[in-house]
Amino acid sequence: MNKDVIYIEPEDDITDIIAKVKNAKTKIVALVPPKKAGVLRSVVNFKLIAKTALQHNKTVVLISTDENLVKFAQSVKMPVAKSLSSKPQLATDDEAEFDDADEESDIIEEEPETETSTSKSEKKDVKSDHEKSHKDDKKAEAAKVKKSEEVVTEDEIDEEADTDKKVAKKKSNQKVPNIKKYRTQIIIGSVFAVIMVVVLVWAFAFAPAAKVIVHVRTSDQGFSETIKLTTDQDKEDIDAGIFYMEEKAIEKTASADFEATGEVDKGTKASGTLTVKRTSPVSIVGNGRDAITIPVGTKFTYNGLTYVSTAASTLRAVDGKDFDTDTCKVSTSLVATCDLSKDVTTTVKIEAIENGDKYNMGAVNSGWTASISGATPTSSAAISGGTSKIVKIVSKDDLAAAEENLDITGESDAKKELIDENSDDAIVIKSSFNIENGQLSSSPALGEEVNGDTKPKVTKKTTYKVYTVSRDAVSQYIEKTVEEGLGDDTRTVYATGAGKDEEKVIAFFESYKNNNGEYTAKLKSTVKIGPRVTPEMISEKILGQKVGQVRTMLTSINGVADVEINRSYFWVTKIPSDINKVEIEITVD
Repeated sequence: MNKDVIYIEPEDDITDIIAKVKNAKTKIVALVPPKKAGVLRSVVNFKLIAKTALQHNKTVVLISTDENLVKFAQSVKMPVAKSLSSKPQLATDDEAEFDDADEESDIIEEEPETETSTSKSEKKDVKSDHEKSHKDDKKAEAAKVKKSEEVVTEDEIDEEADTDKKVAKKKSNQKVPNIKKYRTQIIIGSVFAVIMVVVLVWAFAFAPAAKVIVHVRTSDQGFSETIKLTTDQDKEDIDAGIFYMEEKAIEKTASADFEATGEVDKGTKASGTLTVKRTSPVSIVGNGRDAITIPVGTKFTYNGLTYVSTAASTLRAVDGKDFDTDTCKVSTSLVATCDLSKDVTTTVKIEAIENGDKYNMGAVNSGWTASISGATPTSSAAISGGTSKIVKIVSKDDLAAAEENLDITGESDAKKELIDENSDDAIVIKSSFNIENGQLSSSPALGEEVNGDTKPKVTKKTTYKVYTVSRDAVSQYIEKTVEEGLGDDTRTVYATGAGKDEEKVIAFFESYKNNNGEYTAKLKSTVKIGPRVTPEMISEKILGQKVGQVRTMLTSINGVADVEINRSYFWVTKIPSDINKVEIEITVD
């Protein structure tokens, strides 16, 4: 007779088995469990299978030699066979296993025919007896099965009634238990039951979650394009390959102590008065007769010492009364000059050009020279008040020597710092690196006095600058340019070498040039290209599916190298149907 054979998988649950029994096309269904079938280790599941078979008018036969499974089958009156070729038998209370003799009794063997009629007749009788004996055995077995399935007899009812009476009588003699005595246990048991229900609902309704990591196989492709750069953000046009570059700068300060060697006299200046007269002869016509003004700062020198006027003075204009006509002469240039008949003088206040007592001197009547024409210093009153106080100051020579000794070696460190500080959001154009040296300064300042034992310090600031371009802009441009060159939508760009989600920045700029404010550079990178696999595509295939099926299904997709499925808990065997409980990650190999 035809039968359907159902092989039970280790991961099948009772609902899977019941569904397979319902869908069987024949009335006889053979259940073949594996060596370790956890789902059949429960008599409740056997009862559910037997009930399903009865409802759908089918006979389920257990194919197994496992003692425990045979006992469960016995409890629900399910036939058992050792193999698919063995005849099924209904297990009894005294029989949990089947030996070879039982199996052989189900098989009828035929003797080879002989030519004599006597042997034929004997064989016929033997065969007839054997068949008769076999039929009697089958009738006895059927009767036994039938009896086990029949309603209990009257004697059994009477016997059971007597037993019930005895039990009732025994119970009537017993004391009624005090329920209040067990109130605490009942409450604890109820709370525990509620907690178990909550835990089970959480474990199977809320806790299941999964993370599916799909590893996509990609190939590398080089990228190289000449682009334009601008320092005006409004002129940026990524699609046209024009990028805004932002200036980044850091300032480094180098300083050092130095010795001050300059000296200056911090004393007081000598001062006095000087008599100045108009120089003779004087032109008798023209401007030569006009008054002569001696301005502030006019220099007068005596014996190598220089003094300057501290207030303006005037030598008055001359007229005919002031000339000595006997001395008049006409020069070759036809200019008539005459000596003055008397001195035209003025007094000028003077002061030494620097501090020091060396400018002090007594009154003198000659030896002075002046830096102004038309006037001649004649004599001076005593010049005094000059004092000397030599102090140490910072000189130009001191600053020049200190600058040469400054340790300005931070160029490589500054470049590294600029790159590190901006690599998260931008790509640094390394060839745009520039150094601007600041002015030298000192404390005390140039020309100032150095007090006591304090050592003066020289300081020099250096500014390091570089241009950067946004990683997002670069990544967007590379992706757009490469995708336009692919020509179809079956492949896509997985990594541009500049994306923010990429650990390592591969894209870089070279051949940076500044041609009268027009900036250009060459953008290079290595792009990863692979088949188009999206989270939306994956979610459509895996929601509600078993873990094993999902792994097999996804690895069969072209370009998928591997699949990792991380379940929230060990009892989760399926991908949740709720997309909010499923995380899908696409990674590149």
